[in-house]
Amino acid sequence: MDKYLVTGASGNIGKYVVDELIVLKKDIKAAVHNTEKAKKLFKDKEDVELVKFDFLDKKTFENALEGVQAIFLVRPPNLANPRKDMLPFLEAAKEKGIEKIVFVSLLGVEKNPIVPHRKIENMIKNLSIPYVFLRPSFFMQNLNTNHKEEIKKRDELYIPAGSSKTSFIDTRDIARAAAISLIENKYKNISITLTGKEAIDYNEVSKILSEVLGRKIEYKNPSLLRFRKERIKRGTPKEFANVMTLLYLMTKLGTAKDITYDLEKIIGREPIGFKQYAIDHKDYWS
Repeated sequence: MDKYLVTGASGNIGKYVVDELIVLKKDIKAAVHNTEKAKKLFKDKEDVELVKFDFLDKKTFENALEGVQAIFLVRPPNLANPRKDMLPFLEAAKEKGIEKIVFVSLLGVEKNPIVPHRKIENMIKNLSIPYVFLRPSFFMQNLNTNHKEEIKKRDELYIPAGSSKTSFIDTRDIARAAAISLIENKYKNISITLTGKEAIDYNEVSKILSEVLGRKIEYKNPSLLRFRKERIKRGTPKEFANVMTLLYLMTKLGTAKDITYDLEKIIGREPIGFKQYAIDHKDYWS
């Protein structure tokens, strides 16, 4: 048996995990909410089996887990209560004899017991399921998802991070590390902090975006409370606005600036730099 379940398979890490596993010639179950919608995304991928999956629907667990060796796990941002929302699936995985879970956790989670990621890590450990916890820094791709509209329509970065630096990481690199961690036995029962190759502040981010896009992108640095209020006003769900505010508070306190070299050791090449990310994604903001 050599089949892998990828949760969040249409997301900004999961879709790249699928691609990496295809390169590694593995069979894949891609877990998605809407299989019809996902068919377009995976139409050219013969080794991918689409399965309808929902953490909140136990009826979807059996088919998703059948014949699976290991799981790539991401927490949907809207699921704020891991014990209620995700533990039933983890218990089902344990019952099925899953050999490993590679979970995308959070940078600095070992110092923060209240965030959902820490609780999920603890649940996996308590169930004695072999694991790899990947603890990445701030995703570059957050800028073309969570901050896409403000860059595209307002030519601004509306982020309360002060002058602190962030060791941004490309989700394509996280996906490669996740795929390798899934299939290689030497990665087992470990937690790995993943960062990009350099730490830059948001003034530098705005400078690079301005250069790549050919127009001025201004870094606006609101207070944390003003940021939260404005995000909610612009349509961000309150719970997610709270999470974003907490993450930027941690950034402002300097927790996102450190650089590690474990990513390069796993993926076997230099991590993708911020300018290359911006070039590759510029159509999102055009």
